[in-house]
Amino acid sequence: MRTLSFWSGIVCAMLCGLVDPAWGYMAVFALSLLQISMLGSSGASVFLLIHYTAILTYFSLAPAMQISHDVAFWDAGIMRTASHTQALMLLLLYMAGVEAARLGVPDAPAHLPGRHDRRLVGVAHPLLLLLSCSLAAFATLFIKPELNFVARGITDGGEDNVPLDFIFYSTLPKLVVLMCFVALAIHAVRRRTPWSWCAAGLAGALALLAANPVNTPRQILLIGLLPLLIHALGRSRRWLLAGIVFGAIAGLGPVLNLISRGSMWGEELTTFPFSQDFDAMFVVAGILERAPIPDLGWGRYLLSAFSFFLPRNLKMFPEFDPLGWSAILGNFSQSNLSLPPFTTAYFDFGMAGPALFGFAISAGFRWVDRAIDPNRPLSGSYLSALVLLAAYVPFMRGPILGWGPFAVSGLIAAVIAGALSSRARRPLPRAVRHGLPNA
Repeated sequence: MRTLSFWSGIVCAMLCGLVDPAWGYMAVFALSLLQISMLGSSGASVFLLIHYTAILTYFSLAPAMQISHDVAFWDAGIMRTASHTQALMLLLLYMAGVEAARLGVPDAPAHLPGRHDRRLVGVAHPLLLLLSCSLAAFATLFIKPELNFVARGITDGGEDNVPLDFIFYSTLPKLVVLMCFVALAIHAVRRRTPWSWCAAGLAGALALLAANPVNTPRQILLIGLLPLLIHALGRSRRWLLAGIVFGAIAGLGPVLNLISRGSMWGEELTTFPFSQDFDAMFVVAGILERAPIPDLGWGRYLLSAFSFFLPRNLKMFPEFDPLGWSAILGNFSQSNLSLPPFTTAYFDFGMAGPALFGFAISAGFRWVDRAIDPNRPLSGSYLSALVLLAAYVPFMRGPILGWGPFAVSGLIAAVIAGALSSRARRPLPRAVRHGLPNA
């Protein structure tokens, strides 16, 4: 039933988009709501729930309102209807690829509450290790405070090591603090001892100070705090999880964006409530209209984007970075644009690119779906699966270059917190054989 409703909805959205792209995005909004409602059972895919929540947040109602009100971003002016329609078709192809990879995949076992892992040692040393790591990471933030409290990136300084310093003295420490809090909160719910609750409370206070929502990029907040919600609600109160993600980004996000930009940068969002947080499809339409589309890259655009971890002079295929085109730099007031990854796939493989990219992403998240079980022992692999699901939300908005460092830092933090948490597991007793001769 869910699969049939999806493919029927895709056809309806495509037909509506051909008439008016705003109607097409409204159809995507209705389709996403319908899919989220059908994914409400505990055995359904957690990835698909996060996927449709991200679609609902960034790619449905917001662009429909922008188109209908002729909103413009980044001094690029108003886009033609044809460009918005083509951008919508790329989104629909990506959604179709995601669903195609799920055909024939059985639902996961339903969540059975109250069957948490029983191999936890009743001592405090894992909690103490996590708390000590959280304190150490928090202290690291004050080694170079000028890097930690800049709202939207680094504004000045031409030293070669500034990006590296920004990651190691700001991004990674903040995510380590947040992931240690996530692990301690899970331990507290399972152990229910005064010491575990106190440790989780102290780690939560450190996380609030480290991840000040006004001057911390949204990627850190999403990748660092959303894993706890996915663990708690991903297999049970799924509607609540989708609602919190949508409300936090679509409701609270623009308000915090307005406060931080107005107080720290002296800027005002003249298009509020049409926040720049939801400019992704506007940027796609602008690129399709204002920039000449070059020959297919056959993977070089994606390789260029995913080589974010390399220094700029060693980056793979730097000439295949769409945000570096002269046409882009000449038509937009900034170069740090929200380019969704399926658009990058379009530059590589044409109209088939978004569908193929969605298929590959969805197929890769199958094992993540299998790993999401709140009864599992707390480990690096389980925390990494939670981080990957959380990182998918900013990944959808893009660009890959802006999303990648935060996702990598989140995974490193998950491995660190998981390695400390794994000390809480008691080894299984070795089987004792009776009545058998020795070899």
